Amino acid sequence: MSQRDESFIRQLRQHAAETLTLLSNPHKTERERMVVRAFLRCIGKAFTDDELLADQREPVDIAFGATRFQITSFIGGRKCVQEWRVRQRRYENAKQSSDVTEPWTASSAVSFQEVSRLVAESLTKKASHYGFKNCSDLDVLVNVDLTGRHLWPLTPGLDARSALVLEKQGWRSVSMLFLPHGAVLATRADAPSFLRDRVGFVLSKWPNCDGWFDA
Repeated sequence: MSQRDESFIRQLRQHAAETLTLLSNPHKTERERMVVRAFLRCIGKAFTDDELLADQREPVDIAFGATRFQITSFIGGRKCVQEWRVRQRRYENAKQSSDVTEPWTASSAVSFQEVSRLVAESLTKKASHYGFKNCSDLDVLVNVDLTGRHLWPLTPGLDARSALVLEKQGWRSVSMLFLPHGAVLATRADAPSFLRDRVGFVLSKWPNCDGWFDA
């Protein structure tokens, strides 16, 4: 193995190990803080990291001022831990860089309307678990991570069915992170003002091409 390949594969092995650690249960709170950081950056809301408070009062995950974030993910049925374990084994067994490279595939578009329907449907079970009263005090934030898909067109607007589903669930606000974009899908009158002010917009305010999650 050449030194270049060895260095490249070593970095991949380290990245896989770090990712699996992050995906473990003890790091749940840090993952949630990362999602909130990325969302606030995408929508252009200033914050300091010490404002993102892990809240011990279930069902609030992260408190940000008066905002009570409940964090969830929509990943299209994938199993991230299993995927990364497979990658880790491939990296560990690699002898050269060609053993770990994958063919390039073009990303396909998914519309805001389609994603909003998926988000609304994915929240049904969680809303049923917490009940309407608890949901009315929560600002749910959905991290959408669909491999090989990108958000386009960016024309916002919930279809009538999605709006009705979210209204029946009772959330104080519903927001979405779909990197590099953040969007507030729906709010009630008592939702935090920075969310109400951004409802109906698909925003990408972070000027960098990475670093959304970094503390």
